[in-house]
Amino acid sequence: MSRKTSKVGVIGAGNVGADVANALVLLRKCVTVVLFDRTLSKAEGQAWDIEDSIPLLEEMEIIPTNKYEDLADSDVIVVTVGVRQKVGQTRLDTLSDNAEIIRLTMKELDRVAPNSIVLIVSNPVDVLTRIAIANSTRAENLIFGSGTVLDTARLRYQLGKRLNVALRDIHIYVIGEHGDSEFIIWSSAFIGGIALTEFFIPEGVTLEQIQEEYAELTRKRGNSIFERKGNTSYGISTVVCQLVDSILRDEKEIFPVSVRADSNYGIGSETVLGLPCIISSLGIERQLVLPRNAYEQRLLEKSASKLNEAYNSGA
Repeated sequence: MSRKTSKVGVIGAGNVGADVANALVLLRKCVTVVLFDRTLSKAEGQAWDIEDSIPLLEEMEIIPTNKYEDLADSDVIVVTVGVRQKVGQTRLDTLSDNAEIIRLTMKELDRVAPNSIVLIVSNPVDVLTRIAIANSTRAENLIFGSGTVLDTARLRYQLGKRLNVALRDIHIYVIGEHGDSEFIIWSSAFIGGIALTEFFIPEGVTLEQIQEEYAELTRKRGNSIFERKGNTSYGISTVVCQLVDSILRDEKEIFPVSVRADSNYGIGSETVLGLPCIISSLGIERQLVLPRNAYEQRLLEKSASKLNEAYNSGA
């Protein structure tokens, strides 16, 4: 892929889709952004508003459309379309409505852009990614979901503040469902190459207290934001930009994205959930298998069971 000719499609011009498109422009991640929505006027309004900032940035192009054909030859297509989560709902509560939308979307994308990498952002992202894989003819490495990248970023930021350490030196992952059954792999956590269990912990708090506090914060952070402003979009739009950048630049960065689990995880090869993968111009270049203790394995199995049940009931 060439940064000079890069093209990214965004399906859905709602809060998340528009913020993704805007972030791609602000951060100059590609040359062309195509913003698709079934309602052309909505796509136009969002695209034109973003377009007004381009003269103050760098030459780019943002194209509003309601035609799937305009997504042809995209390097990456970001899917944000779907029914919005309501206050009091979990992400899984939107499955019945969004499953059919994803099926229809993948059918159209296979028709017009069969070689594009498809990044699913719509919730429940793990189950919808599994549905996208099952309903697409493209190679499986070309489809993945945003998974627990945002959850991991939230954790690293808060933990970095607590430990007074630069974020780039914190190596820890949130895996599993992007939702209530997600969990932190504490046993594989390192700070600057030092195991977290051996790292300096501020006085007045124990490592066990930190683990309990941040497990709770990570699970509830999205809902806390949602209850206050009605949506979450800035964080996830930055996540999408980083994933797109890793693809377009072939950076081979590691992110915990929604993929079918490697058999070494022991949860079945059909289960899709957030696990660390190398992201490159191939999409999913390689899935990594995190070491985990017996307790973490049980949490992984619990998360997988929950997602499998949701898929079987809503797919």
